Amino acid sequence: MQPNAEYEIVEAARRGDAESFGALYTRHYASMVWLAYSVLLDRSLAEDAAQQAFVKACEKLPDLKRADRFVPWLSQICRNEAHQLIRDRKRGQSAMQIDVNDEAAPASSDPDLGLVKAAVDGLTPMYREIVVLHYYQRMDYRQIAATLGIAGHTVRGRLFRARKQIEQTLRRNGFPER
Repeated sequence: MQPNAEYEIVEAARRGDAESFGALYTRHYASMVWLAYSVLLDRSLAEDAAQQAFVKACEKLPDLKRADRFVPWLSQICRNEAHQLIRDRKRGQSAMQIDVNDEAAPASSDPDLGLVKAAVDGLTPMYREIVVLHYYQRMDYRQIAATLGIAGHTVRGRLFRARKQIEQTLRRNGFPER
C-alpha cells in the first residue's frame, strides 16, 4: 500500500470515520496477532491482545500526533496488551503453558518441528517478534521495520542474531545436521 494512502486512511479515522478505522483493522489485524503471538506464544491470547489493542487505538486515535507513525504506535499498544496479559496470567497461574502444536505454528509432519518451535519460543521477545513476523507472517525487512518502528538494518541485525541463537539451541538439543 502507498504510504500516502495509509496516511489518508489514518487521518480519516482520526476524524471519526468508522469505515476508515475498519480498513485499518482489516489491514493490520493479522500482523498484530502475530506480533502478540511472538510475546505470548498462544494463538488465542494473541487474538485477544490484538483485539484489545485495536479497542485502545480507537479510543486514543485522536491523540496520535503523527498519522505516518500509526503502525509502530499500534504495534506498541499491542505489545503492551500482550505483556499485560502475561502479568494477568502470572497472577492467576504459576507459569504460561506453551503448546508445541499451537494452531498458529505452520502445519508439518516433520518430527523436528517441536525442536524448532521450542528454539524460536526460547528467544527473547525482541528477537522472537522479528522471527515470527518474518517467517510466520512473511513480512520483508521493510515491512517489519515499519511495523516495529525500527530501522531496516536493525531488523537485519536482529534476525541474523536470532538465527544464530536458534542454530545454537538446535545444536545443543541434538537437532540433526542436514
